[in-house]
Amino acid sequence: MRRIGLGLSGVPLSIMDMIQYVRLAEKRGFDSVWIAEDYFLRDAVSPLACFAFTTKKVKLGVGVINPYTRHPVLIAETIATIDEMSKGRSILALGTGVIPLIQQMGIKVQKPLQMMRESVELIRRLLAEKETTYRGSVIEVDKVKFGANPYFDLVGRFRPLRRRVPIYLAAMGPKMLQLAGEIGDGVLFSAGSPVPYVRYAVENLTIGAKRAKRSLSEIDVACYIACAPSQKDKPPGKVVRGFVAFMVSYASEEVLKMSNVDPSEALRIRGVLEKEGMAEASKYVSDELVKTFAAYGKPQGIIERIEEYVSHGVNLPILFPIPPNLRLAVETGGRYAHS
Repeated sequence: MRRIGLGLSGVPLSIMDMIQYVRLAEKRGFDSVWIAEDYFLRDAVSPLACFAFTTKKVKLGVGVINPYTRHPVLIAETIATIDEMSKGRSILALGTGVIPLIQQMGIKVQKPLQMMRESVELIRRLLAEKETTYRGSVIEVDKVKFGANPYFDLVGRFRPLRRRVPIYLAAMGPKMLQLAGEIGDGVLFSAGSPVPYVRYAVENLTIGAKRAKRSLSEIDVACYIACAPSQKDKPPGKVVRGFVAFMVSYASEEVLKMSNVDPSEALRIRGVLEKEGMAEASKYVSDELVKTFAAYGKPQGIIERIEEYVSHGVNLPILFPIPPNLRLAVETGGRYAHS
């Protein structure tokens, strides 16, 4: 069985719809299901709790939550609870989040690299049930005994099912990629990451792994793949082009160049996006850009695209379906898993 994941977000599906697709993914042999906490939509944790009780085998990934809107102590509590509910099937993907959206909430985003390092260290200590006083440069914790609370000293305590839950780092830039190679159980690339970027990312993961005297084989390389399958040969629709418009607009110049995309083209699309909205920007997205930043077309073509990511170093491709053909995306992933 080949590994494949399913990625969901806070729209467009209802919780009940999500549950149906997650159960179908489990039946089709998916390795894992992931849900991102994209502001200002449904949260990621509540749906995962539902998945924990309605599935039996598929792994459940929180991917991605951040330590700015959720304190690392709360994240440790959350992932330990999901792990208990799912009987040891949880995965935590930690990232800095979409910084402009976090700042809209009046939350300051400072020292993201150090925040990730300290958060991973603190969460691991807490899950290991070590009484923790932590004095980092961005996080401070005073005598936290995880699983214990002074109100309930005579009642009992909570013990994590596992003392070590896998922690993946969501990473894009070279420094965060190297940190993932140094301390992560895995790394998670965002949707819209083009295939040439994967090779660049793996090179940086390797640098970080060597720094920590680790092997790259110790790091699970996961990647969201924006996926829009179709049973017919037809041009990509507005929703797919709009998604790609956003990805192209905010891609780094380095990523654009390695994908043979002219940065001036990306700037033009971004200008339209910011002034006139996604629907208008979608009109400026070529078929070639869709091909670069997403997997679009008939199921066999989607499978070939997945294999391209895998050949460049991805261990766990995670299909992130773009409406309307979500069921076809799950069925296509199932075909890949059994191929």
